[in-house]
Amino acid sequence: MGVYRSDFPVKFKLEKQGYEELIAQVEQIMDFALEIELGGTPKSEVENYDEIKGKIIAQLTTIMGQCPSMEAEPLIYHIDVAAMYPNIILSNRLQPVAIVNEQICAGCVHNKPESDCKREQDWQWKYDYFPLTKGEFESVKT
Repeated sequence: MGVYRSDFPVKFKLEKQGYEELIAQVEQIMDFALEIELGGTPKSEVENYDEIKGKIIAQLTTIMGQCPSMEAEPLIYHIDVAAMYPNIILSNRLQPVAIVNEQICAGCVHNKPESDCKREQDWQWKYDYFPLTKGEFESVKT
């Protein structure tokens, strides 16, 4: 919880099974990133795809070798949104978007069949109409 800073050492508890699953899914994750995050870039256009894949697997294997715990000065910043006041959330634009489209859903980490965030909702535009008086119109016009 809270924020991890890169100038404080933190002891992380690692689960070997999680890293094994990540290593098994590296190619699938990279393909997803190319398709969704880079706008449909074909794998064939990436010159060093296999080299990058190899580096990722090597790094994950190195970390997995340090199980069950690792101490590091992380470059991970985790914001505990539940602990923030609403004005901080809004001023830092941490609120999720209210109206999403297919592309936003496709790139979301919660895009799973069992997610309940895919409810179709009817949106109703609520507004107040205040027409200008002739004096206000003339003032704006000048």
